[in-house]
Amino acid sequence: MSKDVEYQNNKHDLHFLPDGRVVNETHQDPAIPRVEGYQRFWIAADLGQANDYTAVIAIKDECLPIIEDSKVILGPRERTVVYADRFRDVSYVDVCDHLIRLTNAPPFGGKSELVIDGTSLGRVVSDMLFEQSVPHRAVQMTGGQSWSEEGARYVNAGKTFMIENTSVLFASGSLKFAHDLSLRKEIEGDLASFSLQTTAAGNQIITQARTTAGHGDLGISLIVGAFASQNLPGQTMRVYHLQGWT
Repeated sequence: MSKDVEYQNNKHDLHFLPDGRVVNETHQDPAIPRVEGYQRFWIAADLGQANDYTAVIAIKDECLPIIEDSKVILGPRERTVVYADRFRDVSYVDVCDHLIRLTNAPPFGGKSELVIDGTSLGRVVSDMLFEQSVPHRAVQMTGGQSWSEEGARYVNAGKTFMIENTSVLFASGSLKFAHDLSLRKEIEGDLASFSLQTTAAGNQIITQARTTAGHGDLGISLIVGAFASQNLPGQTMRVYHLQGWT
């Protein structure tokens, strides 16, 4: 049996737990080790201003137990863009409500991490989420080729660094699109709008051409999500609710 067939067959013998852990079926056989993997989701949002779109993407991030050479081991880590959406002319209160409901909805509920573009008006949304005790990280885009944490909520990350990170993940096959992903062409168009230029001082910077759809909102949300999946540790997964709702 090929490794690919073994891997696919093994997926039918896994337990996907509500908190994102994934364990193999041992059939109570002491000779079969119990191996723990995971399946989680990174939900990332770029908050639109005025008539611009707000965009949301979700990356499925999983590393599952597999059978290889008759042994149960952890398989390769796989990240897949499985969800994309955008909307405009919506209040920030409604945006927050939408993000909360989305992260609670199947298949994301209980095993998702929320991260937003915290630049500019993103701080307003971050404050609103914080006031409702919604765990999230707010990534503030800066210059440079590095990133750093600012307290428990904010992260400062160089835009060039984040775009290069996304490019490397796609080029290495570590990140891919789901075959039926809606808005894929629009996302690819946004990513293609970024270019590397050299300033008069000899510094390399990322510039972005405005796309026909706007300022590249889908691309930004994907860049934020990809950065988070690569660099930010997963927090404790839990379901949270709107205050005043049951």
